[in-house]
Amino acid sequence: MNKAFCFIAACIALVTVSCKKQSFLDAVAVTDLNEATVFADSARTMDFLANIYNGVDFSFSSRRFSDGGARTGMAAATDEAEGPVNLSDNTYLQFVNGTVNPSTIKDDVYKTCYQYVRAVNQLVAHIDTAKFSVSQRSRVKGEAIFLRGWYYFLLLKHYGGVPIVGDTIYQRNQPISTKRATFEQTVNYIVSQCDQAKALLSRQYNSLDFGRVTTGACQGLKSRVLLYAASPLYNDDGSIPGQTPVDMMAGENKALVGYYPKPSSDQAKARWRLALAAADSVMKMGYALNTTEGTDAPPGAGFYRTFTNKLSNELIFFRTVVGQSIEEDWSPPTRRGIANMQGTYPYQQMVDAFPMINGKDITDPTSGYKASDPYVNRDPRLNYTVIHNLTPKALYVGSGFSLQPVQIYFSSPTLDRIGLGTSTGYYTNKMLRDSTDANYLFSYGERAYPLIRYAEILLNWAEAKNEADGPSADVLQKLKDIRERAGIIAGSDGNYGLKPNMTQQEMRAAIQHERRIELAFEEHRFWDVRRWKIAPQTESKLMSGMQVQQQANGTYTYQLFSVRQHTFNPKTYLWAFPQHEISKPGGLVQNPGY
Repeated sequence: MNKAFCFIAACIALVTVSCKKQSFLDAVAVTDLNEATVFADSARTMDFLANIYNGVDFSFSSRRFSDGGARTGMAAATDEAEGPVNLSDNTYLQFVNGTVNPSTIKDDVYKTCYQYVRAVNQLVAHIDTAKFSVSQRSRVKGEAIFLRGWYYFLLLKHYGGVPIVGDTIYQRNQPISTKRATFEQTVNYIVSQCDQAKALLSRQYNSLDFGRVTTGACQGLKSRVLLYAASPLYNDDGSIPGQTPVDMMAGENKALVGYYPKPSSDQAKARWRLALAAADSVMKMGYALNTTEGTDAPPGAGFYRTFTNKLSNELIFFRTVVGQSIEEDWSPPTRRGIANMQGTYPYQQMVDAFPMINGKDITDPTSGYKASDPYVNRDPRLNYTVIHNLTPKALYVGSGFSLQPVQIYFSSPTLDRIGLGTSTGYYTNKMLRDSTDANYLFSYGERAYPLIRYAEILLNWAEAKNEADGPSADVLQKLKDIRERAGIIAGSDGNYGLKPNMTQQEMRAAIQHERRIELAFEEHRFWDVRRWKIAPQTESKLMSGMQVQQQANGTYTYQLFSVRQHTFNPKTYLWAFPQHEISKPGGLVQNPGY
């Protein structure tokens, strides 16, 4: 953790705020202040806190793995998308082919999280003497404690139980404990941080404090961590078949990677009820699915505007972003996206997961799906998530703007064509503005990266309720609410294509499927398939793309082709601790299989 000391020095150097400050989370300039001068001044203390926010989305980022002009995120480590064809920072690819090891795995999560945890501890140590009013001191302390819990959650979902340093601030020459807490202890610690922070915070703030942690964020994180903890990968009562890290771990260390001794059925259900209660508390806080009023709004517009409107009431914890970085990462090359297949490209399996607009799966013979026209009458979320051949996107020529089709077909005269711009026949569209072209400097606006949003909370509630008590009308209603907002047609039975009277197993599959499409490209899929213990199935497939050919008469034909074989290795249920951390004195215990 020695790099944390350099990081804290950088944090302490913060002072000068840009004259054109957009929000609380804006970046700040650097000077040569020391610890005493920073925390003796309220503005500088706030800048120090703002810097701690800077890392909240590093795991979510579409640039988590990058090298030169090539970059991608966690989607490329799953069945959502193919990553760059040539990238040295390729931990994502090592997960895809099952070859990841401690010597080559990216160390960003271990390094980054503990750096920010130490920064929180620095702030908390000085908060009682900082020049704040009583209310402001309470709020700043609450935000810092939440952020500490957030960074520990990132550690938990990667590694399981991790060393917990509490409020300790280790000095450069002081031995640092690397003894791992158990999985249960780590979960409980994160929950305690959420509860402590919530007691110090408010539900919302005025516009000058937009983007700061609220009580909703505290409960939202609590909902997620308890949902993960209740899941069969960690809370294994034997009802869901499959090997777990607890099974692979040796003797006394089993409790580091899951609940051990393994729970009874009643104990497992009790953990699901904790997750249910946490999600229920968020549902009572006034959040809602973002919807768009008016008959002129296209189907699913509320879903689309959740990401392009930072003021959406669906957003619970988020990262405000100004500029065109996501367009540069995901757009086609003609819109100044990454060229030469060096970005993130959805698989055909991701496209096929979206149902028709009547909610029926495309494999249902009554759905109306046509292989000769595969994108017509689909769930509107498909077009808001994936760019396919002829998807209209903003194109600026000079200062003129118009929506023009993206030409991906094989003989396209543009850089967007398959085999040149994209390796699968698709580009990612999630969170992109239809009116933004990264070629044009002024075609951008503020958006929010949804680190926690209300749709997830509804799905958390539905999953926990189904696992604790079985299927019910209330569980089904949560899925219907999400599908209604998506623009899916209710149908004569009012079920939005969902099967009535599902068994628990059928409802489980329906919830898992809805999470896959609703939360696609939001850094959920990698963790979901693992905690459900379905990764051996979802991550051991030959992934496909779609080659579109333009015919002489102007029509198009569609041909599937193979892209990459995915091979799941059970050790990749968890990340390996970097070898350079294992090699340090202190005896950090490695995860099983590595």
